[in-house]
Formats: sequence, C-alpha cells, structure tokens
Amino acid sequence: MTVLSDDQWRTVRPLVEDWTWQTLGTCRQLAPEVFFPEDSGRSGLRAREERAKQICRACPVLAHCRDHALSTRETHGVWGAMSARDRAKLLTARGQ
Repeated sequence: MTVLSDDQWRTVRPLVEDWTWQTLGTCRQLAPEVFFPEDSGRSGLRAREERAKQICRACPVLAHCRDHALSTRETHGVWGAMSARDRAKLLTARGQ
C-alpha cells in the first residue's frame, strides 16, 4: 500500500471532473447551434457569436464554463461568453 505525504495529497487531482455546473447552464435550454454558429460570412458569424455571448453573460455558471473552455483549450463555439478567437488571444497573451 502506498502512503501519500501531506504535500502529495494537496496535489492529487480527482479522477473525474465535477460536471454538475453544466446542468445549470442557460445554454441547456437552447439549441446547440446558438453556441456553435457556422461561418456564413464574417459579419454573420460575429453577430451570431455576439448573441451567444449575451446569453452567456446572464448565465449563473459563466465562470465555470469559461474556466473549462480555457483549461481544455476548447477550439470551437462560444463558452463562458468567449469565442474560440477570444480564448486563443487570451491564452496567447498568457503565454500558454
């Protein structure tokens, strides 16, 4: 049997991430296409992304959603009121 030190216990990560925050997302009441808009011209895409971001801004789990998308480097859709471009720019600025 392996015994972990106090320092090791603090750094042990759970095997399963807690996804309960997703059940509280405002997005669950809407079609996925709202948050994963197709590109049909630059202005059209940006307008659809902005609509999704507005919905996100009122969502009770915005911070969880944004943190998830950033930590998993989600490359598609609007998560936590950020588009894929927004997330890429932020990660680049952070040097990640």
